[in-house]
Amino acid sequence: MRKCIAFLLLMLAAGGTAWGKGEKTRLVVGITVNHFYPEWLEMYGYGLLDKGLKRIMGGGGSVADYGYMYSQTGVDQATIYTGAVPAEHGIVAHEWYDRLRGGRQNDVADKEFRLIGEEGEGVSPNGMQALTLGCVMKMNNAFAKVYSIGANAEEAVLGGGSCANLALWLSDKTGKWVSSSFYADSLPGWLGAYNAKVESDHFIRRGWMPLEDEEGNLVALKLKSKVGMKEGFYYDLIQAKRKYETYRILKATPYVNTMVADLAGELVRQEQLGRDNDTDLLALNFSCLDYMNRDYDVRSKEFQDVVMRLDKDVERLLAVLDEKVGEGNYTVFLTFAEARELLPEDLQKVRVPSGYFSIFKAVALMKSFLGLLYGEGDWILDYDASQIYLDRALLEKHKIPLQEMQDKVADFLVEFEGVARVVTAHALTHNASAAGTGVLFQHAFSQKRSGDVLYSLQPMWAAELKDREDYYARYSKRRRVPLYVYGAGAAGLLPAECPMTALLPALCRLLQVPVPYTIGE
Repeated sequence: MRKCIAFLLLMLAAGGTAWGKGEKTRLVVGITVNHFYPEWLEMYGYGLLDKGLKRIMGGGGSVADYGYMYSQTGVDQATIYTGAVPAEHGIVAHEWYDRLRGGRQNDVADKEFRLIGEEGEGVSPNGMQALTLGCVMKMNNAFAKVYSIGANAEEAVLGGGSCANLALWLSDKTGKWVSSSFYADSLPGWLGAYNAKVESDHFIRRGWMPLEDEEGNLVALKLKSKVGMKEGFYYDLIQAKRKYETYRILKATPYVNTMVADLAGELVRQEQLGRDNDTDLLALNFSCLDYMNRDYDVRSKEFQDVVMRLDKDVERLLAVLDEKVGEGNYTVFLTFAEARELLPEDLQKVRVPSGYFSIFKAVALMKSFLGLLYGEGDWILDYDASQIYLDRALLEKHKIPLQEMQDKVADFLVEFEGVARVVTAHALTHNASAAGTGVLFQHAFSQKRSGDVLYSLQPMWAAELKDREDYYARYSKRRRVPLYVYGAGAAGLLPAECPMTALLPALCRLLQVPVPYTIGE
């Protein structure tokens, strides 16, 4: 018995020594930023704070490659936290056509659960088919805590995964933080008190103006903005809220990031994250103007203000972590999802040929073409996110071979200006590519969830949207993005260039837990 006690004390002492050397971390904080133009970090580097984004960037950076054709916020979030590509984790787009149910399936919507914090249909991560970082941590230590916060449900749910204690996002209806009954029966008491402050209304009353103008004459700023003077801007959020009757307008401002950072700090305090030897996870998702990120030039004052305010939010968050967890006791990684591309308007200024490709117009012409070729019928069942779904039941009824129809659609679509390559589901299912764009298509393709025909656009072309809130056709072709790691164990954690799927195995090694056997390193 004494030998057993002595052995345990020796093991604890050894563990304490390892802890003191910084070989283990108490808290992992994952930060993803949607619609961010990574070049902003250099463009506005002169104005960044030493203890904000610069501090994280100083820990060391890599160039990470998502390794698939279509980059979207939820798809990328799933890849980051599972270490798998869409073909494996199953999140191939914001939504896909579910052939068994005969309708669209949102990547997180789930009728089996309800919202908590307000009325409505709930969400869950059940659409994801892979273990997340939070799951790995919980499987190896039941006392680990896992929380996720995002502007929208999709990112919060997919970042937290199925093992999260709670995933939180900002409600468009109430401007308060809500969750799903998948995680709990009710919101914790401290969050109810936090929601009672209605922080959203405070920001709406303030309006959005440049950070440097907040202490100036608000009336003069409003007047300058109204007459179109270039040196500043002012957006009246009270009028916008009254017109659209939704708190979603906050997601098209940098204030939503401030709210995410504030809630993250409060959660660290209330849930005691990183306060013991059971390593915890906090997944955070920030946004760059959400559904309005295409409305401004990459060098606009609005985007500059987004970057500067995000920098202050990160500085404030790191200060909370220093105080409550302790500098050197936590690890932060920062990367970007659905990174912003240069749009045709940006490229035309430097005389680069570019344009918008409209899948809506292309499909309209395609339907006419198929009608002439095969007769009347709704041959195209659905389309979005660079995928076209054919009505397979109708094809079978008319005894038209599926492969033949897929090839006809592909041959027709590739003739459109702006389209770079078109592949069929048959080709992806029956052939394997060793390199090039073929691999990118394969990594994005799910035999059960993807369309019959997939296409990619030329590098300088962008997908046209139905309206600014259309997120089905919205995606990015930027696969390579910066990935920064700061804090405990950051040094040498990742090589200078790596696939994004390498992040999860690297974090598992840092946490001293087994890498899931379901993914390959």
